[in-house]
Amino acid sequence: MSSANFPGIDARLSATLYWCGLALIGAAVISGLIVPAMTLARFVPLDPNEGWNAFFSQIAMRAGVLYPEPAGSPIINVYPPLSFYIVGVVGHLIGDNIFAGRTVALLSMLIVGCNVYLWLRATGSTNRIAWLGAGVFAAFAVTYAHPYAGINDPQWLGHALMTSGLVVMWRGNASTRAIALGALLVIAGGWSKHSIVALPIATTWWLLRRSGWAFMTWIACCAVLMAVAAILVWKLYGIAFVHSLLFARQYSMHQAIKDTRTAFKCFAPIIALSLLLLPRARGSQKTEFAIVYLLVAAVVATLASGGIGIDINKYFDLMISASLCAALSVESLWAWRLPWLRRTVEFGPAMTLLLGVYLAAYAASLMPSTIRFLETLNAREQQTLADISLVSSSGHGRAACETMELCYWGKSEFTVDIFDFGQRLLVGAEPLTTCATLFDGRHILLLQLFPHSEGASEQLPSACNAAIRQNYRLTYESASGEFLTPAG
Repeated sequence: MSSANFPGIDARLSATLYWCGLALIGAAVISGLIVPAMTLARFVPLDPNEGWNAFFSQIAMRAGVLYPEPAGSPIINVYPPLSFYIVGVVGHLIGDNIFAGRTVALLSMLIVGCNVYLWLRATGSTNRIAWLGAGVFAAFAVTYAHPYAGINDPQWLGHALMTSGLVVMWRGNASTRAIALGALLVIAGGWSKHSIVALPIATTWWLLRRSGWAFMTWIACCAVLMAVAAILVWKLYGIAFVHSLLFARQYSMHQAIKDTRTAFKCFAPIIALSLLLLPRARGSQKTEFAIVYLLVAAVVATLASGGIGIDINKYFDLMISASLCAALSVESLWAWRLPWLRRTVEFGPAMTLLLGVYLAAYAASLMPSTIRFLETLNAREQQTLADISLVSSSGHGRAACETMELCYWGKSEFTVDIFDFGQRLLVGAEPLTTCATLFDGRHILLLQLFPHSEGASEQLPSACNAAIRQNYRLTYESASGEFLTPAG
């Protein structure tokens, strides 16, 4: 093609496109942080896992049985212990484990965004590329992953620790000290959420490709730290810890395909950019690492997504790695010339603007539901406080809630983990006869089920629901759901 088709780059237009794109990405991030900021310390249930995690943080701080033997127990702990102690300590300081967990999770998500920026800078990327990668990640974290932005769950804590370890190793040029500290942080992330495995696998690949000494140092540090942690856990919790983490749940291939298709459709722009990076992977440590991280994350997420009860958090590694790959791809193709309204601009600024438009539009599509939520926030909190009072007065410390925040705030004991207990029943790990004993109307004095349950929980098998209908009656109903008390 003749040079006449490629006039000189319009530098001012390129700069304008870049900053406009970055501003749109920033606007998407800010709009997505409104709800997490407004609900950080409000008595509004956001996810049943919040109460579940709060109860186990409470048990950890009281030196209770953090890992009861799953067989015959209506309470099952399927997470490693570290997050419970971290949230428990913060909860002790501020007086509430749910508010503490929300704060830890929100800060952890922001730390991951900072680590995306720091990793890109540590690997030699320019400031503008680092801001692009961090902004794209943060925008997806508050749009696609908005249900996890600021809820009491250890997922973001695990990613924050692991990505911090990654940054330490790259900034330290994979020295022995950097690898040792990085391994400590990565292992700590695994002891917060054990399903986060893509980044450790990709890190192992990177260090193996880098040098035999770095690889052996990494393996040795991880082995020693894992051995120390295993001995400590065995001494504290015994075999019940292993049995709990091997908790069985139902699996659906249809769900795996459906959820993965949805995630890939959402991440389509950054995955498409990542594919442009593939031909440039060889010969560059950072590019090869990012590609391996992306591929491993995609495989792990696809396989894990079929587990019943597994949420969108299984795609967080994919979201992080695709953000890194997209930023690196834009960097490698930055100087490509593109026609833009009879002028010529660089590929990088144009792509930054298009990503900004996409993410801003995504954030805008969520804004109506955000506005409706904020408009009803005070009413939701008042209703929740009334429901908490009912749990406290009628449950007498022995309530069971599907919305577990209500039981935690209502000062109840942790009587039953309805979802995990139901899964054990459904896969045959627990005999159905335990339902008649658990829901006999004497052990549990108040039972809260999700709205429109009609005296039955979708998380429990029919035998349990039959026992509930026989031994409990509906006494109160609100937006939080049905409240049942013993029929006798």
